[in-house]
Amino acid sequence: MPEPTATRDDILDAAESLFARRGFRATTIKEIAAEAGVNSALLYYYFADKETLYKAMLSRVVESLLASLSSRLEGVTDPAEAIRRFAAAQTEAILQNPLFPRLILRELLDHEAKHAHEKIASLVGRGLLPLVQVVEAGQRTGVFRADVEPRFAAISIIGQVMYFFVAHPAVAVLLGADPGPLPPETVRRFARHAGDFAVHALSI
Repeated sequence: MPEPTATRDDILDAAESLFARRGFRATTIKEIAAEAGVNSALLYYYFADKETLYKAMLSRVVESLLASLSSRLEGVTDPAEAIRRFAAAQTEAILQNPLFPRLILRELLDHEAKHAHEKIASLVGRGLLPLVQVVEAGQRTGVFRADVEPRFAAISIIGQVMYFFVAHPAVAVLLGADPGPLPPETVRRFARHAGDFAVHALSI
């Protein structure tokens, strides 16, 4: 029998792929089991039902993103540098898991976060609020404009990178790129642009 951790991860990997492509309602436990190379009975050994599996999958994806943000922002005190690093960290996390934007967007649009209130709250509390505090710190020290609403600024900063990935087909056309995933260096160039763009917009 496969190692329990490996089997659970295989199931979560399969669930990520199918839920991202087809959504929660259209994806069946049987399809996830087949994609993971296990039988449905073994899947039910790890997860009580489809909703439990879906929530576990979302939790893993969100925790991965938050871990990336936390590790890259640790010890950064300069607000401008923190914003640039945030954009870079967000980008690297999505490069590691390209399904993240589609999964979150599907959950927000299809279900109004019904399955993910706890994880959305975690994203806000551990991802968005620290970014708000960075903007506020820059305003207190006179580095950033005082007439900007910090919460709106944080939404704008996060939105730049998320939109780049969500709108990939249109972005690829605009950039004159071939269909398919953009080269990582192109994506990282945009992340640097997004960080600089946000800092310039905020700066006095």
